[in-house]
Amino acid sequence: MAEIELVKHREKREELLGLFQASFGLTVTAELWNWKYFQNPLAPAVPELIVATDRGRIVGARPFLLAELWLGNERVKAAQPCDTMVHPQYRQEGIFSRMNQFAIEYFRREGYALFYNFPNSNSRPGYLRQGWEIVAITETLYRFDNPQKVISYKLRNKFLGTGLGFFYDKLLNARIKASPLSSSFQIEVFDQFADELKEVDTLSDKSAINLARGETYLRWRFDQHPEHSYKYIVVRKKGELWGYAVVSVQEQLNGLIYGMIVDYLVKDKDIDCFRLLINECLIELKNSECDFISIWAFSQPEFRRELIKLCGFKSSSRFPYNRFLGEGHFVAREVDEQVLEKIDIYNKENWRVTCIYPDTT
Repeated sequence: MAEIELVKHREKREELLGLFQASFGLTVTAELWNWKYFQNPLAPAVPELIVATDRGRIVGARPFLLAELWLGNERVKAAQPCDTMVHPQYRQEGIFSRMNQFAIEYFRREGYALFYNFPNSNSRPGYLRQGWEIVAITETLYRFDNPQKVISYKLRNKFLGTGLGFFYDKLLNARIKASPLSSSFQIEVFDQFADELKEVDTLSDKSAINLARGETYLRWRFDQHPEHSYKYIVVRKKGELWGYAVVSVQEQLNGLIYGMIVDYLVKDKDIDCFRLLINECLIELKNSECDFISIWAFSQPEFRRELIKLCGFKSSSRFPYNRFLGEGHFVAREVDEQVLEKIDIYNKENWRVTCIYPDTT
């Protein structure tokens, strides 16, 4: 039977990259692995990794992406399970569950407050059996700026897609217009982290659970990413930081150009600022000739309503989009039981989740 143990992560990187290929049939680069697990500013100098070994060979691994969260006014350590691997020859032997249990005890000793993650349909039942709970369905909102191309790809019929896309564009798509700036608001766009962004964390809603967004973290998360590029958008009100967003443009293997509003914060839930911020995001992404744009707002209903009503976004959970788009889930589990005395981590209204949270965006 495979044994569950801790190893020095850096020393096992090449073996892990091979296990990733064997487990998923996909390739991950050494640069991306280094960025995610070694260059993360929250990673220890000598990072450890939970693995399953059989006669010295790693046959399973349980990496975690480390983060800090605001629980109201308190800052706590959190960990996101990702890239969980079990070699095909060792599946159905309980390795996933045993690594999970080992992780719970390990992170409890290390002073972590909770886990959160976005499991697929295969791994979700295993998490639920070990104490994770579903917090929310990860509804994605989409805006189709080139519906002819998107529909043609989905239907695998260019002629039909062009026709349907034309009518979709004319009848259902809201137009992006430059918003007249109030004299109290100013907008700036940056290709990299700038001094104007140093106060981003002050925008967080201190009554809820928020990812901590310090300068070091944001520089690592966006400026140093080995595969994707990002832009920061800043809104000021009379010189004071009032809103922030991050956008990214990624070309898919199918040739579609994917725009993403990865992150956003608005001071005091200011709707006027939010409208201005999102409108500027849409203009930036449209200028990059994106075929479609996505955003998460499932934990902030007041912003979700604005996105659907005024910005032309459509819900992935509604017909006909739910016929093409899969359903995901956001789950969490306490590690320190005292965290539940401070805030209910299983209530989605207590979270402020954007696409900065997953490890893949």
